[in-house]
Amino acid sequence: MKTGRFERITTSNEFLILNFVSIVLLLIVCSFIVTGYAQTGKSQVAAPKGIEDATVASDLEELLTTVYCHCGCTRETIEVCTCGTAMDIENDFRDRLRAGETVEQIRTDYLDTYGPQYYAVMPVEGINLLAYAMPVIILILIGGVVFVVLRRSTGSMQKTAAGAREASASQVSDETVQQVEAQLERYRRES
Repeated sequence: MKTGRFERITTSNEFLILNFVSIVLLLIVCSFIVTGYAQTGKSQVAAPKGIEDATVASDLEELLTTVYCHCGCTRETIEVCTCGTAMDIENDFRDRLRAGETVEQIRTDYLDTYGPQYYAVMPVEGINLLAYAMPVIILILIGGVVFVVLRRSTGSMQKTAAGAREASASQVSDETVQQVEAQLERYRRES
């Protein structure tokens, strides 16, 4: 028996559904990895003594981009702010890093002094967890909706294919009956 074009469509839809689900899962895993990397900052690999200045520079950059300036200007990170207070804070951070303090110690001290509202990175705690989880939840919901829609369309296409097969079978039999009647009529005339 011949396969109709609708059967190939249902097969390709099932393949499409599996690909879509795997892509959604991959995006979810990647979003967790990116979020975790953004929260932990740059990796803290022990550097040789010769690269100490480069380490101080990278730690200083991390501090300057994750803390807001308390000067009262527009809400900008210390790296972006151009006031004298920001330059004083930058020099203080540089001196403390060279003295051996860690990025976390300096940041915690700064936030304890001026308040958590000066932290430029949203901490993963409390209501902020919802903000980090929403993209994943939205992706899962969209994936579920697309999955259900594709499943329903696949089911309706299978029903349509079955109806088309039945209709084509009845058309073939009607055409065959007409051909047989026409040949029978010719035979009667010739006989």
